Amino acid sequence: MKFLNACLVVCLAGLAAGCSAPERTIYHNVTYDYDINADFSQVNSYTWVKLPATLRVAEFNQIRIRDAVNRNLSARGMKVDADKPDVYLVIYGGNYKAVDMSVLMDYDVYTVGRLKLAMYDSRSNQEIWWAETRADLFHELTPAQADDIIQTAVQDILQYYPPRP
Repeated sequence: MKFLNACLVVCLAGLAAGCSAPERTIYHNVTYDYDINADFSQVNSYTWVKLPATLRVAEFNQIRIRDAVNRNLSARGMKVDADKPDVYLVIYGGNYKAVDMSVLMDYDVYTVGRLKLAMYDSRSNQEIWWAETRADLFHELTPAQADDIIQTAVQDILQYYPPRP
């Protein structure tokens, strides 16, 4: 009987520990792809373009994303050029529903946010590079939380630019 009680206490403690994990933003791996024929050594300037998909990201978050990307690319020697850019940069964002199933056949539906940056050749208008990561930009966040999430997401995404064969 003591053994059964001890097992029950251990199981309940494990269950309580698993259920009491603090809520936090989870950053996931970056997914990316690129045109293997594009010469990224010739990409020295860019300009921002808004597409309908961009509008899914709140205006203040778009500003945060552009600022973070501008700082990162400027440090690499790239510049913003609205007149004759080598590439166009586009922000995509959104969210989707995901489902977690448990062992006890219970499930939890939750929203996953994503941030994607895409680069289009200014001469051909063809996409030459994109990268995305899951980042929660679509829940109630303080400005400081949004800054932190965006800085991390942009840094994670741009570590794959320029692409390495």
